Amino acid sequence: MNREEGILAVELTGGSRVRLYTASGPREEAFEPWLLVESPEVCADMSGITSVSGLKGGGEFRHLVRFRAWSEFLNARDRLANDRVPHFRLNSPVQQYLLLTGKTLFRGMRYVDLRRMQLDIETLSLDPADPEGRIVLITISDTAGFEEVIDGQGLSEAEMLGRLNRIIAERDPTILEGHNLFDFDLPYLNVRAMACGARLTWGRDGSDLRLHEGTRRFKVGAKNPPYRAAYVYGRHILDTYQQVQRYDVGGRLESYGLKNVVRDLGLEREGRTFVAGGDIREVWRTDPERLIAYALDDVRDVRALSEVVTPTEFYQTQILPYTFQEAALSGTGEKINVLLIGVYLRRGLAIPRPRPSQDFPGGYTELRAAGLFQRVVKADVESLYPSIMLTYKIRPITDTEDVFLPMLERLTKRRLEAKAQMKGASGSERAYWDGLQGSYKVLINSFYGYLGYGQASFNDYDAARQVTERGQEIVLKAVGLLEARGAKILEVDTDGVYFVAPPGVDEEAAERDLVEEVSGALPEGIHLSHDGRYPGMISLKAKNYVLLDPDGRLVLKGSSLRSRRDERAFRDLISQMARLLIDGKEEEAGRAYRALGERIQAGALDIRDFCRWESITEKTFSNPHLKRLAEAAEGKAVGQRVAVYQRRDGSLAAVEDYAGDEDQDYLLRRLHDSASRFREMFREEAFRRLFPLIRAGAKEQLSLF
Repeated sequence: MNREEGILAVELTGGSRVRLYTASGPREEAFEPWLLVESPEVCADMSGITSVSGLKGGGEFRHLVRFRAWSEFLNARDRLANDRVPHFRLNSPVQQYLLLTGKTLFRGMRYVDLRRMQLDIETLSLDPADPEGRIVLITISDTAGFEEVIDGQGLSEAEMLGRLNRIIAERDPTILEGHNLFDFDLPYLNVRAMACGARLTWGRDGSDLRLHEGTRRFKVGAKNPPYRAAYVYGRHILDTYQQVQRYDVGGRLESYGLKNVVRDLGLEREGRTFVAGGDIREVWRTDPERLIAYALDDVRDVRALSEVVTPTEFYQTQILPYTFQEAALSGTGEKINVLLIGVYLRRGLAIPRPRPSQDFPGGYTELRAAGLFQRVVKADVESLYPSIMLTYKIRPITDTEDVFLPMLERLTKRRLEAKAQMKGASGSERAYWDGLQGSYKVLINSFYGYLGYGQASFNDYDAARQVTERGQEIVLKAVGLLEARGAKILEVDTDGVYFVAPPGVDEEAAERDLVEEVSGALPEGIHLSHDGRYPGMISLKAKNYVLLDPDGRLVLKGSSLRSRRDERAFRDLISQMARLLIDGKEEEAGRAYRALGERIQAGALDIRDFCRWESITEKTFSNPHLKRLAEAAEGKAVGQRVAVYQRRDGSLAAVEDYAGDEDQDYLLRRLHDSASRFREMFREEAFRRLFPLIRAGAKEQLSLF
């Protein structure tokens, strides 16, 4: 494998060459685009072919076809697709070049070595086509300590954009980043540039910012939210709005807005200036210095946030044939696929076709006991599925050259080495090792999912079935061993077990000894570890529970306890009730419930306490069942989010249109639904007494008698 260090970016130039931007300067290399076919006959009359190479092994795609130029590759690709001829291709010239050469970006670098530039704009309208819309401020910062405000008080928009172009050229960042760049800042800048006859010459070759027409998708777990893609030649665009969604896999963040995320992740700086979105026009008119301070704080926040939510993708880029921007948007199944394909092709080996999808069992999940418990311990099988694959040598049947398991083993070894280094490190050194081990962890944990990924070249549903069946056996064996030692099992979930410690096992050291003893009785290569101890736990139903940790913090898990669709007031109530119930204060929980009901009846809640956030998708405006949301979201673009509330007439409205007309009956039903999530903890009579269904206007009706 080519281990050249310091490559910052790779770009296609002239159709048959690539330009490499490196730490020591740019250079060019020859490039022949390629694709794979089963038989060379399908390409017999295609133009621009420079060679057809046979590949060894048992895969169906056994011929590598090279082309003279990118345009000729595109013609061949489109023709094969139109004729429905099976073939394999990568649609990115950068991926094609990196995959065959074995080169990757950023090798030998640390995240802190990158020149990252943060960008934010303040505007007088959310719509760049609005006659009164205008960019009034552009704030820029970078990781070398540079900061500048391009102030619209003394400059035209064309002059502001010209200054921005010069700053980007002079500072020469490898990364351009901001919060909601793709769906707001970049489209807005583009429209305003066209309106004033300016260009956005941000490319390292002096080319313009390019915006993709229509929407694309990025990967967030099982979801694929839309966004509007944009590209800058020789640079990478990173949107922290997207990255924080990928980072928040547990769904613990209330909102992905910059201010909320920075607060919830503990990154908020003392003295930070705030300006509400609806106040920007007025603040710009009356106190522009305050808006400037606010905008500067925004880019500083983006810089700090990026250092938390993007290093994993940076270190993955050192392994993958991807640009940083591609690594930050792609799913893990695709990443494992290109890693395997790269090894095979560099060895001159054929690639198999993906196998048709099949069902296969998932992990073992069972709720053994519901209620309130003390002295709870969690034991976890470390990297259960990767460990099973390595221990029992489970690999795809089409991996005839035995690449899958050695690759998993190498990544696992590197992760353990990085974790070991992290333990004794601090500051930036610790951040480096943490980012490195995190990147390996994400990839390692994706090998099992890859087996059942429908588009994976080496997928194998029988192998996936073997892994899950072994996993169920191992977890159930651990459960049996714990029970035999006097533990009360509360919940089992795939690779973890919650249990009440046996009598006499009161200290953490004794808990660890118990778990290690059980681990020793499991198959070789499988390790059960002590993964937490909790003074209190409310177990409600499978995968829905509340934990109280030794520091007094609450952890709420499961959709019935944590949902972004829940209004803030009800999320807060659920957390408050959970703490009170763990403390055995049922009457106080009832009083908290009734107090919130009285505030709803009195109209004393802030609109932000009972609104909910909705994402705008293509279906918002086409699905008849979403008509109410479509009316409330009028003027919003796909990909944006809108805060709405329900009016007394049953319609939905944006919070900006709030007129003291909330549907109190609806909110009181939502209140009762929130309390009902704890219903299993009570006898029915007690629950009805503590948490009665309150009706709007009930107080007034009672006062008549």
